[in-house]
Amino acid sequence: MTDPIPSAGETTIIGLPAITVPVTSTGDRPLTKDDLDTITRLADGTALLISTRGAVAGSRYLLDEDEITVGRDPNADILLDDSTVSRAHAIFRRVNGAYSVFDAGSLNGTYVNRQRVEHTELKNGDEIILGKFHLVYFTNTAVVAR
Repeated sequence: MTDPIPSAGETTIIGLPAITVPVTSTGDRPLTKDDLDTITRLADGTALLISTRGAVAGSRYLLDEDEITVGRDPNADILLDDSTVSRAHAIFRRVNGAYSVFDAGSLNGTYVNRQRVEHTELKNGDEIILGKFHLVYFTNTAVVAR
C-alpha cells in the first residue's frame, strides 16, 4: 500500500512543491528537495528513476532514450552490480512518449508495485524492483509547483 506525500502547507515543509503521486512506504530513502527540483526540470518524454533502497540509494537514472537496458552486464545502460540482478535483467522502452518496463528473461523477475510483470506501462510513483534494487519512476508531471 502506498501513502501520499503530504503537500506543503502552512506549517509543514514550506517552500517544497507538492508531489501528486504516492511514494511507496517501503522506500528507505525519502525524496529530497534536490530530487524534486530535478523531477520538475525533466524534459517532456523523459523520466527519472530514483533508487530508494540498498547501496545505491539516492542514485538517479535518467530515461531519455527509446530503449535503455538494465542488468549486471558491464555493457548495460544502467549497471546494477549484484548477483540478484541478471546480466540482462530488464529493458525500459519509450513508446509514444511513455515508458514501459519489459522483463528480459531475468531469473529473479521484474516487479512493479510488488507484482511480477513481463511488461507494463509505468506511471508516476511506480516502484520497480530488480533484484535487491528498488527504483521509483517519475516524469515531470509528478510534481506540481506552488
